[in-house]
Amino acid sequence: MSASRLRNATEGDFPANGSPRQKLEFAAEYASLAPNESKLRPWDFRVGEMQLELVARETPAPEAVDLDGRESIIGCGSALLYLKLALKHFGCLGRVALFPDLDKPALAARVHFGFCHERDAREKLLFEAISKCRPNVSPLGGIPVSEALAGALGRAASRERGWLDFVQSEMSRQLVMEIRQAGDQLRMNLQRSAGGSTDFAAEGRRRGVRRFFVFGGRRMDSTNAAVEAAPPLTDPAPALAVVKTKTDDKHGWLAAGQTMARTILQAQALGLSWGFFNPMRRREAREALRMGVGHKGFAQVILRFGSLASGDMGQLASPSPAMTAFQ
Repeated sequence: MSASRLRNATEGDFPANGSPRQKLEFAAEYASLAPNESKLRPWDFRVGEMQLELVARETPAPEAVDLDGRESIIGCGSALLYLKLALKHFGCLGRVALFPDLDKPALAARVHFGFCHERDAREKLLFEAISKCRPNVSPLGGIPVSEALAGALGRAASRERGWLDFVQSEMSRQLVMEIRQAGDQLRMNLQRSAGGSTDFAAEGRRRGVRRFFVFGGRRMDSTNAAVEAAPPLTDPAPALAVVKTKTDDKHGWLAAGQTMARTILQAQALGLSWGFFNPMRRREAREALRMGVGHKGFAQVILRFGSLASGDMGQLASPSPAMTAFQ
């Protein structure tokens, strides 16, 4: 079943009388809709008779060689969350083993067929949000996300092994905006130097292109020499949140993907728009956000959110079923 067909599918399409393999394959179609920052799907499914394996693809980031496969593992975490919600909804989720084979580092999870139903109304709403075709563009300067909605997003994230740190102070916001600007500038520098090549990392190493970073109001290159200051930022204040984890290893990355995916589904269930703000492919950027936003943990993903359209704001006057379920 293609992604477009899945959005029009109903629960009646589930092969209730089919084999465990057929049920796993059906749930995997829902997981194929999981969000990730890469344009390419960074995971594969290997479906057996009674189990499904989630495998990270080797897809290096364009700005740097992703030797640890960080972005692929985060993408796997996103797909895993979608898969578990679908299997729970259809009552056939069994044991889930994370990184079950030390000799196969790309094997992120092995999901067994079993019997496990949804625990509460929240999971049902999240499952229903999987196939909702909502815009995932959150305009900067749109209607601010209310404190109640932000709280619902934070509570959803905390159900996984990660959490959200909202960008609240002007200093934190400026840091995030500078990190985004540094990433944009780096891409442009490498592209110009490489003559339009898309293999930025390889071309940058071959031509000796210096990497620039913007933190604390000045740009720094790889030799720590101060260079021209960044121009003033004029973007209106967006609703930004940083997905953080306790560790910066494969377990933390998988947790980041699941936290990110649950937060995005929560946003969709509440009628919010969302988007990825800026890929944090550079370790320097992630380290800067570790203490620059919030007070602990490792920054993994930046998300931005937009609230309901002005004509829909009246819906929040009385609690919606989604808001009531997520309180």
